[in-house]
Amino acid sequence: MASSRPLLSLWLLALWLLATPASQAASSILIWPINPLIDAEHKAAALWLENRGQAPVDLQIRVLAWQQSGFEDQLVPQKAVVGSPPMATLQPGKRQLVRLVRLQTPAAGTLQTYRVLVDEVLPPNERPPELGVQFQMRYSVPLIVTGTGAYLDDGASDAPRRGQALAPELHYRIADSGGQRFLYVRNRGPAHARLSQVELGRFTLAKGLLGYVLPGAEMRWPLPAAAPAKGPLHARINEWKESHAIQSY
Repeated sequence: MASSRPLLSLWLLALWLLATPASQAASSILIWPINPLIDAEHKAAALWLENRGQAPVDLQIRVLAWQQSGFEDQLVPQKAVVGSPPMATLQPGKRQLVRLVRLQTPAAGTLQTYRVLVDEVLPPNERPPELGVQFQMRYSVPLIVTGTGAYLDDGASDAPRRGQALAPELHYRIADSGGQRFLYVRNRGPAHARLSQVELGRFTLAKGLLGYVLPGAEMRWPLPAAAPAKGPLHARINEWKESHAIQSY
């Protein structure tokens, strides 16, 4: 499954790139697939790491529960999914398979959202002794795990499937806060939404990725001054083939 996905450098994608302030150097680590899924029929998913650089790289792999509140992402320690191995040293030109293993199954008919953090650890000779282990770069990949009797309905396949289809239910509004106009998007559905190719009227808000809205959450993004004051709002959601209209509320 993973080998059919394109190889993508996450520092270029910046799906959710978190770099420490001290780190400015570009990384040579590639990671794929960029949206792994563990469905109810499988206990694990594959994540591949590749070192395209000229020097060995030490990596730490963690899986955290992913929530959203206060218009921000929240990462919480958990024990339902683990990465194996949790640490790896990648030699130049080499690949490493990381198995994302489900230890606990979500409730039937539901899904759980996680983030896989891949930290590039500074070599020992570059770490300040008083600070201990330091990270040079941090990459974050979304991970979805579905429960029994449910599957993620992303519109990518027309083949019939058994069980409950999980899809986002999105609504939007435009409002001012602190002198800034924001686009608010609320997700009342049981599945996450990845928003890309977003247009407000004829104004393009994002040609690529705008962001994610998890089930039951509301997120917001600042609007540029040139953006119109009202919709309609259209976006590509997850892997759906066509752009969809998002209703106001």
